[in-house]
Amino acid sequence: MSNIDEGSPIAPAPAPVEKVNPFQRIIGVLFSPTETFQSVARKPDWVVPLLVLCVVSLASAWAISTRVDFHDLARQTMEMNPNFSEIPAERQATILKFTEGTMKVTTYTSPILSIIGLLVIAGALLLGVRMMGGQGNFAQAFSVAIYGWYPRLVKGVISVIVLMNRKSITIWDLQNPVRSNLGFLFDPRTRPVAFGFWSSFDIFALWTLALYVIGYSAISRLSRGKTAAVVIILWLLVVLLTLAGPAMQSIKK
Repeated sequence: MSNIDEGSPIAPAPAPVEKVNPFQRIIGVLFSPTETFQSVARKPDWVVPLLVLCVVSLASAWAISTRVDFHDLARQTMEMNPNFSEIPAERQATILKFTEGTMKVTTYTSPILSIIGLLVIAGALLLGVRMMGGQGNFAQAFSVAIYGWYPRLVKGVISVIVLMNRKSITIWDLQNPVRSNLGFLFDPRTRPVAFGFWSSFDIFALWTLALYVIGYSAISRLSRGKTAAVVIILWLLVVLLTLAGPAMQSIKK
């Protein structure tokens, strides 16, 4: 006789513990994002992918800093202001020194700035999908923000390779080192708005947007159509904000 009571319920087998390999996820997000973000939604992680982003970002910044003259870059930046020549010489020197220092600080603190930016992205997109009736928590949102940023990191690495092979690097080279958008068709000195607008439609930026649609749809359980609406609206707001400066510059000319 069997010792099992035929009338007693059979306990379900425990769900297997998902093994998280961040490096597999980094590759997966670029080539199989749907499966990867479903895994992220089940078990979010951020330490290793964020550390990789920061290390590569810092290494790239250091490599570029060895090839550029920050004082010359500051001068080129200020000369884009049509009123700069009217400023007294002493004041020009002060502004140039301040701009040069700001560029150096920004370059060497790029990992910190990246973390702050990703925190803002995660919070804004999580708020957006939650307002649309979606689910998700900040750990999931931050994890998606980091993994979805990797196309940008790919562009950054390519940019460093391109710039390191140039004899000299100008401020305009730094603005669009890889011709992955139509911004290169416009001179940023004479047509800053057109340059800024078309630079926004960058292949790597659009790739990141697509990943964010997939990723935030996975954690929010919203349709990709609703998620795309949130992502695109927030992206357009960022584009408009970045165009405000060039627009003012054009009006002053």
